[in-house]
Amino acid sequence: MSKKIKNVVIVAVVQLILHGIWEYAQCGIFYTMEGQSSFEHTQLMFSATTGDVGIALTLFLILVIGNSDWNWFLSDWDKKDKIIMILYGLFVSFFFEVHALYHGRWGYSAEMPFFPGTNIGLLPVVQLLTLLPLGFWISKKIIKKYIN
Repeated sequence: MSKKIKNVVIVAVVQLILHGIWEYAQCGIFYTMEGQSSFEHTQLMFSATTGDVGIALTLFLILVIGNSDWNWFLSDWDKKDKIIMILYGLFVSFFFEVHALYHGRWGYSAEMPFFPGTNIGLLPVVQLLTLLPLGFWISKKIIKKYIN
C-alpha cells in the first residue's frame, strides 16, 4: 500500500473514532429524536459519523490541492491552512445543521447552547472546528511515530 493511501486511511480512522465518540456523547443530551426506534437512532449515528469522516476527508483533499502536497499535514500548518479549516468548519457545520433541522432529521433539546445570534446548535460547530484539526494533528503524530 502506498504512503499516500496509508496516510489517508489513518486520517479517516482517527476522524472516525473522534467523531464517533463526539456524536454518541452529545446525542442523548443535546438532541431530541422522539419517535425513533433504536435501529433508526443507530442508523442516524452511523450516518452522522460517516458523514463527519467524509467532511474531514473533503477538507483533507482541499488542503492537499491548496498545498500541492499529499503530506501537508505532516509539517507545520501555515496561516492559510488554519483559515481554510476554520472557514470550512463553519460553513459545513452551518449548512448541515440548517439542512437537518429544516428536513426534521433531528431537533435540539433545551440543553443545546446556540451559536450566538442564530438558531444553530453551538456543539456541532465546535465539533468541526475542533475535531477536524485535532484529527489531522493526531494522525500526524501517529504517522511520524509509527509509519515514517
